[in-house]
Amino acid sequence: MDRGLSDSILGVGSIEGQPHPETGAVLVDPNDFFVQDIASVSSFFSRYLKEGSYSFDNDNSYFGTLDNFPHNTEIDVVLHFKSNSPRMDIPTLADTRSFQHIYHYSLSSLPESDFRPRLADDRVGHFTTLHQDYTSVLKDDPYVRYVNRWHLEKAEPKFDQSPPKKPIVFWLENTIPPEYRDAVREGILVWNKAFEPLGFEGAIEAKQQPDDAEWDAADVRYNVVRWMVQPGQGYAVGPSRTNPFTGEIFDADIRISADFVRYAHLEFTELVDPVGREPWASGDFTAPSPAAAMGHSRGFCDMADGLRQEAAFGWHLLEARAAAGGGEVDEKEFIRQLIVELIAHEVGHTLGLRHNFKGSTIHALDELHDRRVTDKEGISSSVMDYNPVNIAPEGHEQGEYYQTTLGPYDYWAIEYAYRPVEADSPASERAQLDKIASQVAEKDLAYGTDEDALYWTRGIDPSAARWDLRDDPIAHYRDQIALSKELWSKVEDKFEQKGERYQTLRRVFGWGFRPYFSGAGNVSRYIGGIYHYRDHVGDGRHPLQPVPPARQREALDFLVEHVFGPDAFRWSPELLNKLAPERWVDFTWSVFDVSRIDYPIHDIVLRIQRRPLDRFYDPTLLSRLQDLELRYEGDETFGMVNLFTGLRQAIWAELETGSSIDSFRRNLQRAQLQKLIGLVLKPAYGTPEDARTLARADLQTIAAQIEARLDGGGLDAYSRAHLDETRARIEAALEAGLERSL
Repeated sequence: MDRGLSDSILGVGSIEGQPHPETGAVLVDPNDFFVQDIASVSSFFSRYLKEGSYSFDNDNSYFGTLDNFPHNTEIDVVLHFKSNSPRMDIPTLADTRSFQHIYHYSLSSLPESDFRPRLADDRVGHFTTLHQDYTSVLKDDPYVRYVNRWHLEKAEPKFDQSPPKKPIVFWLENTIPPEYRDAVREGILVWNKAFEPLGFEGAIEAKQQPDDAEWDAADVRYNVVRWMVQPGQGYAVGPSRTNPFTGEIFDADIRISADFVRYAHLEFTELVDPVGREPWASGDFTAPSPAAAMGHSRGFCDMADGLRQEAAFGWHLLEARAAAGGGEVDEKEFIRQLIVELIAHEVGHTLGLRHNFKGSTIHALDELHDRRVTDKEGISSSVMDYNPVNIAPEGHEQGEYYQTTLGPYDYWAIEYAYRPVEADSPASERAQLDKIASQVAEKDLAYGTDEDALYWTRGIDPSAARWDLRDDPIAHYRDQIALSKELWSKVEDKFEQKGERYQTLRRVFGWGFRPYFSGAGNVSRYIGGIYHYRDHVGDGRHPLQPVPPARQREALDFLVEHVFGPDAFRWSPELLNKLAPERWVDFTWSVFDVSRIDYPIHDIVLRIQRRPLDRFYDPTLLSRLQDLELRYEGDETFGMVNLFTGLRQAIWAELETGSSIDSFRRNLQRAQLQKLIGLVLKPAYGTPEDARTLARADLQTIAAQIEARLDGGGLDAYSRAHLDETRARIEAALEAGLERSL
């Protein structure tokens, strides 16, 4: 091993003295190891800022706070970065020529115990600790993967029910506002429901930190839920420390940004453009960087950010309903459920559970609002999913807003990790654990995690999705869009009150687009989709099952009606003229940086429409569609020709109906035309040749239809100019494409 692997030098420190005569300890100067640009911040700025880059300033960097505890040492390092010509406005800086990053190093001793590692199984979602074992050349896979879990043992192993020898204790730091502490405690203790069937009474405890506590939250002997203040950041994370040899979790903390609840409590007033900078507004289907992928594998979680957006949409709608005579809503109960779900999700991470983005598809609509069902199972099979706010359609009885209890999958995942098994080694547990994992084919135990729920086209399984709901997600998004339209129809009733500012109306109007962005992205994944199961041989299913052609057509029909259709986006001129921009100055004087003072309605609609278009014409998806035609078991198929034909007929429908082409549709047609011309003239690497020829055929068909439509007359000036230009572009592209193919 020594000959095959190389060490890396991160820093050099001089030895400052002779070894201690009794302990043998050596005094070393650690400055060069700790005080360095460990995260390559300077390189990051150099790469992304053409001018005004920041450089690391070693002379003004130093050690901050150092704390020693019985089992860990905590070190803060203050790193200074400087620039002579900054090009960024950062409101939290006194002077943008200079900023500091504080890096926290935590050095822990490993616990000594009789903890027995537990082998992981890919059918159930746990974080893992892994190493490679080269002691046997007969193994197919050199990796050994252990479940990350706490050392939880019964105090009385022979009893059916017993308290643990050492419970998992979470302390509520006294920074948590008193009005939220009960909800935080509930989100922690709800996990005891999963441990009770395994014979543990009180496996998890929640205690309140006294105001005069003498211990520090940085001490690894204490697992702490902390309330953090970081302006403009609505985040929540649940990191933990594990033994790198065994997977034993020995410390965990949960950090909640105070702004997360502030967004909910103060009418969800946003500090960012609600349709410009949020991740759900992105149409990027390219693969992530290796660093981003690594972040997911190490427990990256951005649930809190999406959950606050869901809360904003849901609460504004409920307020608008109330103003229109729909009855008052209990804000405290809404926020209580919101906090319970968030805390339960993050506690799940600290117990070793990964995300499960297939959890939200177990219930029908009626069950979602039936408290007899949701009190027992929640609105989802897992609190580890990114579950959206559960708002009932207008006129339907409202149930739970959020996932406030555990779902069937959560019980199953905890059982695999924590069920006591009589064995003398990890390998001898395998038979009993396999009985648990082999339940994978049960409907309520569906599992898919971060690498399965990719937004870009490598993600193949549409049932592994963030922020979807119901046993029919397409129907869910149809209802969500109906909720958006309801919000827009009632927004003036609530937010246009005498003396109030129109800027609030603008912000609330923007939240109505969230279901469109989410639906356009998630529903488009059904086209060219493949259901992916983690079954092992004998569990009952093939690992890959193409989405039925009828389901793909249903997805395309949804997009045609709600995203591409001529009647998909309609608002009254009166409402659009009330969407006033913010004119207050802030720390960055951003009022001078706004590119559009009026509401950029065409830009937003086109971004929604581009999201599925970018996916449909991506070479990875086109190649998969080509391959899928060989994998359908019946006579019915859905291939590239179905997609190309369906999109052309929907997007260019006016060429057959004879109606004028409105501005939204002209933008959409130009966007699709650009995709088709790109396939003909400069197809991306990996694009199937059949896709190029189908694009050429589409252009020829569109050109012929345009010719007939122009001859027919009856067009307004915009439509005639648009079609005339489109015809010219197609003719030029076809001529250039023919030369290319020769």
